[in-house]
Amino acid sequence: MKKNRTALLLDIAGVAFISIGIFCFVSPLNAYVNLVRFSGAVLLINGLVLQVASSKVHLTFRREKQSMRIESIVDFGFGILLVFNPFLTFIVYPLLFGSCIFILGIIKIVVSLLAKKNNTGWSFILIIGILSCVAAIVIIYMPLHKASDITKIIGVFCVLMGLVLILDSIRFRQMNKFVNLLY
Repeated sequence: MKKNRTALLLDIAGVAFISIGIFCFVSPLNAYVNLVRFSGAVLLINGLVLQVASSKVHLTFRREKQSMRIESIVDFGFGILLVFNPFLTFIVYPLLFGSCIFILGIIKIVVSLLAKKNNTGWSFILIIGILSCVAAIVIIYMPLHKASDITKIIGVFCVLMGLVLILDSIRFRQMNKFVNLLY
């Protein structure tokens, strides 16, 4: 039963990312405003979920537990920045969002390389880390003139991330193994 719930959660997360990505293409300016409004709350909730999940992880998965706690601290930090300073957030959102996904991407890359021997899902974790770092660099350093351009890049990132999560869900169902380190 637990295996089916994990795959279902991966599917839900994948569909959510793809939906956000599509919304970024359909209505870029509205998507930008809503991303600024709600991403802080989502990061705070994700940080809380990661903290709770890490407390339930068995002691034999020490690396996974540590990486989940580190991710939750990053999520809490950026979530607080986004929630408690909405005006500044609107202006510097690409820099904050890009920095957040870059740091999380680096964490994913390091954890995937450390878990290479023990975790068959390490390659998907590595792909998510690389995808996050590339998207962050593009968001932070690409000279864009409009918020809608940045939103479209975020949309591409979300669609790709959603596809990776759905592929991981399919892989998980086929291999009946659990991957602890996903967004």
